Amino acid sequence: MATTLTMPKLGLTMTEGKVVKWLKQDGEQVVKGQPLVVVMSKKITYEVEAPASGVLHIVAWSKDARKVTEVIGFILEPGEPAPQADALPAAQPTAPPSASDKPREVRSSPAARRLARELDVDIALVQGSGREGRISERDVQRFHDELSVQAGEGPASAEEAPREVRSSPAARRLARELDVDITRVQGSGRDGRISEQDVQAFYDGQARIDATPLARRMAEEEGLDLAQIRGTGPDGRITEDGILRALEGQAPADAVLPQTLPFAGMRQAIAETMVGSLHSMAQLTLTSHANVMALTGLRDMLRKRWEARISYTDLIVKAVAAALRDHPLLNSTLMGEQIVLQDQINVGVAVALDQGLIVPVVREAEKKGILEIHRMLRDLAERARSDQLTVDEVTGGTFTVTNLGMYRVDAFTPIVNPPEVAILGVGQIDEHLTLVDGQVTARSRMALSLTIDHRVVDGAPGAAFLQTLVEFLEHPALIFAGGEA
Repeated sequence: MATTLTMPKLGLTMTEGKVVKWLKQDGEQVVKGQPLVVVMSKKITYEVEAPASGVLHIVAWSKDARKVTEVIGFILEPGEPAPQADALPAAQPTAPPSASDKPREVRSSPAARRLARELDVDIALVQGSGREGRISERDVQRFHDELSVQAGEGPASAEEAPREVRSSPAARRLARELDVDITRVQGSGRDGRISEQDVQAFYDGQARIDATPLARRMAEEEGLDLAQIRGTGPDGRITEDGILRALEGQAPADAVLPQTLPFAGMRQAIAETMVGSLHSMAQLTLTSHANVMALTGLRDMLRKRWEARISYTDLIVKAVAAALRDHPLLNSTLMGEQIVLQDQINVGVAVALDQGLIVPVVREAEKKGILEIHRMLRDLAERARSDQLTVDEVTGGTFTVTNLGMYRVDAFTPIVNPPEVAILGVGQIDEHLTLVDGQVTARSRMALSLTIDHRVVDGAPGAAFLQTLVEFLEHPALIFAGGEA
């Protein structure tokens, strides 16, 4: 019986996705659990695994857009005809992948892992014949041979045979370590022999090129030289769209492209979300200032104690989580005619990318210490910039913090990130003089801008939350009065 492949739902607000690239050919034999197709929402890129074994039949090709749950392909039994995609009932939305899904532990010899890399075999799919299921070199070779037979592969014809590669053992070893296809390296030795230096030079040349991780992977799989592809992204960055254009011959390497920024993908998703937020909510922004001299001292002390670059954002996330415990209405969601008070405090932190903005989430922030929040935020930000965040890490937020203080912005009006009901904007810290008990005193002042959904949160509850937050930031010992440090 045919297994239907549908466009997965990669987030609560996702309605449509695009097929970026099939990792298997139409009519090719696939094995359950193998990476099958790369799809993209307007926020993230995701690799879908085969839900069953069989013969792949593709319905939606690269660059085709499909609504969530629409059919993009089938996995068929051998000899089974493909059903008509438009005759099938709509499938239920595919659940986003769970962060708790972990691959099985693989026990294998170094020789088996090395052979798996050379044969492009996913070693996690190989059944080990050794003690405790340990995978040997023979198991990998057997698995590869069985796949070749199932897919109907025969020996390559003379025209399809790869060029003879003359290289030193050290060059081949380095190519494996750097994951370089040695057939693409130009040798500088006698008779074109490839040396270790040739492999390193090729790798360094590719690494200097500004390209997204997915674009690099697609270029490697298609045998494209990134140096010959003109980037169409911000600052000339090579994106997956540029790779697809190169494969289709739409943009020759020496083509002169106008300086444009496409209004698509993440940029378009942000626009739709923000416009939808303003049109569907009655938003009100409240502003205040906090004297953060004590907070600055705490940050400096923690940096020295933990030898970590604790930031104001780390401390603010902890303070916000503590304040939300006292003001649960601001940690709620409007669902139809019900205001749902969330039982977890999941604080999203806006991260600026070249192509737009993404909000990774610190889950259960009220239960985490400052150092743990710092490490999580640093890891999430790094992986956000390399397009490696999972669906779970960018969904499920209940409150958002966006900090523009490093850009010397005093105050601004942040827009609520639906379905949340509040967002905090953080401005720069400025030094000023003020009168305290008749004495002129220097203060370090931080600007805070709280935008609320006035349908759910009135001005007074919003102001009360902001007052609590200011109190916590001015007296940071209160942040830890009811929880972990």
